[in-house]
Amino acid sequence: CPQKCERCGRAGATIPCRAAAGCSRLYHLPCAAAAGCFQSMKTLRLLCPEHVAEAVDTEDARCSVCKGPGDLQDLVFCTSCGQHFHGACLDISLTPRKRSGWQCPECKVCQTCRQPGRDSAMLVCEACDKGYHPFCTEPATQDLPTGSWRCKSCWVCSDCGRSPAGLGSSCLWSPGSAVCGDCQQRRATADAPAAPEHTAQPEPPAQTLESPVPSELTDAPVPPPELEPVGGDEETQPLLDPNEMPPDPKEAPPDPKEAPPSNAESPPGELASVEVPPSEEPPEELPSDELPLDQPPPDTQPSGIQPPDVQPPEEPPPLVLPPEEPPSEELPLERPSLAELPP
Repeated sequence: CPQKCERCGRAGATIPCRAAAGCSRLYHLPCAAAAGCFQSMKTLRLLCPEHVAEAVDTEDARCSVCKGPGDLQDLVFCTSCGQHFHGACLDISLTPRKRSGWQCPECKVCQTCRQPGRDSAMLVCEACDKGYHPFCTEPATQDLPTGSWRCKSCWVCSDCGRSPAGLGSSCLWSPGSAVCGDCQQRRATADAPAAPEHTAQPEPPAQTLESPVPSELTDAPVPPPELEPVGGDEETQPLLDPNEMPPDPKEAPPDPKEAPPSNAESPPGELASVEVPPSEEPPEELPSDELPLDQPPPDTQPSGIQPPDVQPPEEPPPLVLPPEEPPSEELPLERPSLAELPP
């Protein structure tokens, strides 16, 4: 039956442990380095972690830095030159990921272009200790990060646990950041200060920009309508009978001494003479047989209009006749001259 690897449990393991007492453990080559086995390039001997103490007497069990065996469990094997180094001598915290395919500072090459470079001028992943040129990274960078850095194979988002291979094309990631772009946006949204619920919200601009015309119409006091005097606009005055025309308040009542003689004193068929002021035109007169009786005109003013404060005359003033001309058949008689009037 196929032999299974002691580290990964998969078939195809062909490297056995060469312990003196015998050991049935088998490994893949990368799995043997990750498990911490001692490997010798000269003797091609492998010792599992349980039998690594048997390598203390071998020539290869020496650190290239301190030149001593030291702690055999802390030795790491360079897959390029085959030398051993203590992790403490290189200030490296050894992990299975770092042990697998590890290269010493002199043999380290860029994992993208496979070209060598100085260790101080390369980006070294803190997870796998493999090196990259800054311009060979994805995304490329020109400056060395001041903090910790991880390569694309080892970088994992600390929030969602996804690696760059599992992130979508729209999700950005940065090797110098611990979280992916989606988680950064989620953190920013969660850290944004929420508005308190009890705070009164301001009114929307639509309500503050309303036209003030309606409020002015309702709030401003409405002035009372101005009352027009009697005899103003003819179109707004009610039609009155010429015989019931009210007296004109502008005209003063005539003096009783200068009042013309009444119809009773005038001879029949003759009109009484009336003195006309020079600034006024003589009104047209009706025939004597159509003159109204001497009676005061009724009050025909509208109830809503206050009558002018005029003292009523002792005698009714003569009526102001309308400007309409009387019918042709009722034209007034020719007024005789003053010379013809009887004394």
